[in-house]
Amino acid sequence: MAIVEKLDNPVQNTTEQWFDELVATLRTHQMMIETQIADQDTKKVYDTLMGCNALDVAHLSRDLSQRQIIGSILWDYLKTIKDNKPQKLAFDYNDSEVLVWAQIDENDEHLEKQLYLAEALVNAKYHQYGFDMTSMIVENCDGITIPNHYKPFVG
Repeated sequence: MAIVEKLDNPVQNTTEQWFDELVATLRTHQMMIETQIADQDTKKVYDTLMGCNALDVAHLSRDLSQRQIIGSILWDYLKTIKDNKPQKLAFDYNDSEVLVWAQIDENDEHLEKQLYLAEALVNAKYHQYGFDMTSMIVENCDGITIPNHYKPFVG
């Protein structure tokens, strides 16, 4: 969503420029809502903000931040293991944790260390935001399938 992108953009030259762009984004969203061309996520944000219910705003904020943080965690993790991918990989998450399920070849200690290193790098970066990663690494000879609540990663 564009308003969140404006707030997250570290390449702002001046405070005045940042405010000008934010106001322009707000006006664009206003026009989109008034002409009924705004997407559901944009409408939901403004409906929640205009409703002035502090709990609803807090819930929306938590959902938006959780999406942002989890997306960043997955991106960093996958970028770190791009040259050392397990046979199977799946993810799940909850309010404070991203869960990794990985299947590797029997006795592939090098890959296992790489996966734990990727987890450690993610935890070092994202623990300050209230999120951690926990890995479950199994070997193909264990015969364990991906748990139902995990989402397989294909890529």
